[in-house]
Amino acid sequence: MAGSEILVGICDETLVFGPVCGYGGTAGVVAYAGRTGMPVRILWPEDATR
Repeated sequence: MAGSEILVGICDETLVFGPVCGYGGTAGVVAYAGRTGMPVRILWPEDATR
């Protein structure tokens, strides 16, 4: 998570490809980015399944 926090700190926006659920990994990065006020876009095609 420390590495992800560094990346969030040097980026302008977080782009996520796929679902975001649970704790840790992608979900943790999205939550952290949101807390810092960084824009977060989740890109999930309508016909995609998990």
